[in-house]
Amino acid sequence: MEMRRLDRAVEKKVALEYLQEAQVGYLALAEDNVPYIVPLNFVLLENSVYFHCAPQGRKIDILRKNPLCSFAISFLDGISGGSAACEYGAFYRSTLITGVARFVEEPSEKFLALTALTAKHALGEFAPVSHTGMARTTVIAIDIMSVSGKARRAR
Repeated sequence: MEMRRLDRAVEKKVALEYLQEAQVGYLALAEDNVPYIVPLNFVLLENSVYFHCAPQGRKIDILRKNPLCSFAISFLDGISGGSAACEYGAFYRSTLITGVARFVEEPSEKFLALTALTAKHALGEFAPVSHTGMARTTVIAIDIMSVSGKARRAR
């Protein structure tokens, strides 16, 4: 489906920059035609979004049955005012990706993803990822199929 407000579309490079900057993203899944969305921390490496989680749970169950997913981030950069309710608007930046999720099993890829996740979200220095930590942590990659981004900036 084509974006309705093409005047607000941003280039793929910019949409990926928004994705790099964001701290929290929203993973959208579907199970038996029932939507499920979950917020999570993530990191973008190359053409994949990585996140980690426990080895069990609803998200894991759904992804094993249906690896197709969407992932979204957004920033609220301000509000534009008006004199009536329908005259207000938002200044924002957003990115939406669609992709296929896969469970990361290869040790070097898993190590790289966990190290990058920690580097992005840690408050200060951190110990290297351990073999024990890797063994008990599930890492999932969303291999990106499409990317779109939008922005409305203050003038």
